[in-house]
Amino acid sequence: MHPRQKWIAHWREQNALSAQQVPAALRQAGLPPSRAEWRLWIDRLLLWLGVAALLAGLIFFVAANWSGMGRLGKFALAEAALVLCLAAYGWGARFRHGNAALLAASLAVGALLALIGQIYQTGADTFELFAVWAALILPWVLLARLPALWVVWLALLHVAYVFYMTTLGMPWWFSRKTENIFAGIVLLDCCALLAWEWLAARGWAWMQGRWVPRLLALTAGVAATLLAIYVIVDHREANGWYFLLYCAVLAGIYVGYRHVLPDLSMLAGGALSLIVVVTTGLGRLLLENQRGDFIGSLFLLGLFSMLATAGAAWWLRRVARTLKDKSGSEVSP
Repeated sequence: MHPRQKWIAHWREQNALSAQQVPAALRQAGLPPSRAEWRLWIDRLLLWLGVAALLAGLIFFVAANWSGMGRLGKFALAEAALVLCLAAYGWGARFRHGNAALLAASLAVGALLALIGQIYQTGADTFELFAVWAALILPWVLLARLPALWVVWLALLHVAYVFYMTTLGMPWWFSRKTENIFAGIVLLDCCALLAWEWLAARGWAWMQGRWVPRLLALTAGVAATLLAIYVIVDHREANGWYFLLYCAVLAGIYVGYRHVLPDLSMLAGGALSLIVVVTTGLGRLLLENQRGDFIGSLFLLGLFSMLATAGAAWWLRRVARTLKDKSGSEVSP
């Protein structure tokens, strides 16, 4: 349910609105969306679907005709796609469609770099392709101020980092283990999340949407949760500092999104992560020390999971009610 619908329903329950006034209140709140809003939404949807279809068509065309196309033909096709995307950006910027063309151009740069490496066999490592790709499109990312393009750029950094760690190995203070890669992802995403929230709090309009910080919190939280699970399952080989990193991430989510910038989605993700980690630790204790009572251990784990989930739901509802009483409006769902 849309937050405005919740407000109107709440006012109706409090008898602040009569049944006859509810339709007018919904129209004033823009519910349901008007024809112009539907047209705008459909226009943007078709625009982004068209960009994705054109890029996919280019990739499949080159792949299907790879052996039959000459070197110049391949480069001409890739460079023509890049030039057309940039031209569409210059033309479409006046019509608010330029950012989609710039996103397509950013992806076309990666296709061109891959084509160069494939044809000339430069011997470059895979991480260098993604690192150079991210460096080349950084000016466009700064120019566009488009959240989707920032996500693409951060994804390129992630891929470059993972390939670097798996290809060239770790520095002397790192060992060649997967959990170290997850630790780096946690730090990278946490830094990006802090920077995004800091800039958004200072009024940057294009950063006011919540899907990018929630995506960053999701990736950082999943990586941190996997680190904590690894420490619990294999405590003899794992680095105990990783569990402290997990605790720091969890504490940051609680303090940041409970007191500084209330967001129930973030708190719900943190609660889910905590339930998973605690259940893993409890399962390790029960299953290591069980003496033939395997079914009883599983029953206790299931019971704990249900009670913990119910407790988390109760706590989230209590937080939502508290924040609503303080602000007089709904907190971010």
